[in-house]
Amino acid sequence: MGIRILTVVGAVLALGGPALAQTPSTPTAAGMTLQQFEAANGDKWFARVDANKDGKISPEEFEAFRAKSASDGADAAAKPSDKASKRAARIFARFDADHDGFISRSEANAVLAWRFKRMDANNDGVLSLEELNAKPGKAKVGI
Repeated sequence: MGIRILTVVGAVLALGGPALAQTPSTPTAAGMTLQQFEAANGDKWFARVDANKDGKISPEEFEAFRAKSASDGADAAAKPSDKASKRAARIFARFDADHDGFISRSEANAVLAWRFKRMDANNDGVLSLEELNAKPGKAKVGI
């Protein structure tokens, strides 16, 4: 279950902004910077979760995405359990920093930066291939 949460966190964090357009998204041999990490993951994830394309993620969109991800395509139309719904609501509330009821791109970028920091085990500001390929349980900080 923690892997799914980290996947969602990573996806939320991956939201890129206009500043990323000037940064190459291809990792170098040395590794991947935060800007490259955001550019590689952010826009496509935000587009998938923002079902109505209004530029913000509602609690309903977030829960639907989590339910679909959790089911791994098997019976994705099934209603999520109460426990899963409550977990989605807690995670959403954590991401919604300004408490306006939506996750904006800037809030999603903050979550992505948090995920990047968790993955950067040696704190050098660059994700090496080893850090990028680390097993989910190997993150330096727990949730």
